[in-house]
Amino acid sequence: MKRILTILISLIFFAILWYLGDLSQQSKVKEGAVTMEGIIVINKSNVYLVEDTDFTKDDAEDLSIDEIIGRYKSVSKLNIINGSSIKDIENGDKVKIWYSEIQESVPAKIKVLQIKTI
Repeated sequence: MKRILTILISLIFFAILWYLGDLSQQSKVKEGAVTMEGIIVINKSNVYLVEDTDFTKDDAEDLSIDEIIGRYKSVSKLNIINGSSIKDIENGDKVKIWYSEIQESVPAKIKVLQIKTI
């Protein structure tokens, strides 16, 4: 009985920690996290954001990711924290993202807090 009670208390504790972490992430978005807009390119399991104004939905569908990175300046790989937030987004959709961090690399890697189609 004591073991079951310990496991139950541990599960409740971890559930509360998870919930507080989720609230913290949402408060970062609401408190004015940095935003960016662009067009989504989905390549296999990777998601990219192209900010270039000349980039079109047709380019997202017709060009390979290597061609896109070579042709356009503002291409970033997205690291989406909440994986379920991208399930309604398709290749070529225009989106707005809220992010917390950009890692300098080629292409840049962005830690996305929230993503929404526009």
